[in-house]
Amino acid sequence: MSLRILFIILFLSLKIAAQKIAIIGAMPEEIELLKENMQKMKIKTHHDLTFYEGKIEGQKVVVMKGGIGKVNAAYSTALLLEKYPVEKIIFTGVAGGLHPDARPGDIVIADSVFHHDYVRYLPDNKVVSWSTRNIIEGKPNPFAFDCDTILTKKAISEAASVKFQPVEGHMPQIFKGKIATGDAFVSSHEKAAELYQKHHALATEMEGTAVAQIAYQRGVKFLIIRSCSDNANNNGSVDFRTFVKPAAENAIRLVLRILGE
Repeated sequence: MSLRILFIILFLSLKIAAQKIAIIGAMPEEIELLKENMQKMKIKTHHDLTFYEGKIEGQKVVVMKGGIGKVNAAYSTALLLEKYPVEKIIFTGVAGGLHPDARPGDIVIADSVFHHDYVRYLPDNKVVSWSTRNIIEGKPNPFAFDCDTILTKKAISEAASVKFQPVEGHMPQIFKGKIATGDAFVSSHEKAAELYQKHHALATEMEGTAVAQIAYQRGVKFLIIRSCSDNANNNGSVDFRTFVKPAAENAIRLVLRILGE
């Protein structure tokens, strides 16, 4: 074997070993600030999805818009992991706040996430939540997927030093806890109260647990960070349109701080 071939093999092996941090948002607003802070950006398309490669705060990253809803999120995450040697995934974006004290702009750092709409409908209008199953082995997954402990602790410790954007004069608070995922935009006092009281969820959104399930099954560390654009109540749709941009930017400010540290 020639030295040239050996050099090529060594180069390719080092390139494969160069782990990246993947950052996913569902909508353009949830990744725009990341793209603005990226150095040496390269734009690549795999199948029908666009990936932004480069460095943010000295870290090798790949950023993508994963799309709205669980199917889009799962598809995007699976394709991402096929194309890139990803060590960690951070999902950033907005959510409906469920904690009684949550206000637009507040940050929810997930310690675990779960599917609130993966359920069984039984007689007498009884609804029972249950676990998904591993696609290969058919074994039950955890009902709630735990975020990486180190990443979660890092996010909480760094949040205290982030200069968040006030929303209507309110300086964002930081919450840590469970986040509920479902293919439904919750804009209902009753449903919001149910998710908080029954599952102790602090926020509800439409992608996080789909990303977490794929990452869990592939052995990749993950973290879910959400900023409240609304309170998932009867005014949720109106508040979402009003606060989606500042809320998304607050979540990204925390992501940038984590990368920088």
